[in-house]
Amino acid sequence: MQSQKSLIGGVLIGGAIGVVAGLLLAPSSGQQLRKKIARKTRDMKEDMVDSVSETIDTVRNQFNDKLNKLAANGKAALHSTADKK
Repeated sequence: MQSQKSLIGGVLIGGAIGVVAGLLLAPSSGQQLRKKIARKTRDMKEDMVDSVSETIDTVRNQFNDKLNKLAANGKAALHSTADKK
């Protein structure tokens, strides 16, 4: 899980650096550059929100699966103990 976080963080930072470098090196006026930066920032924010949402959904599903298995094992152990008495 930690390696996924590191990978996602690295990709986001690398993408941000690439976008900023590309925008600063492209010939355009200050106003156009500000508009491009605002648009790219908004796009990156949306991508990041989507990525974080997907990660949260994945973690939530894994947690629920493990919780359900634990509950099933607990019920089975409880029934097993009750049957022995």
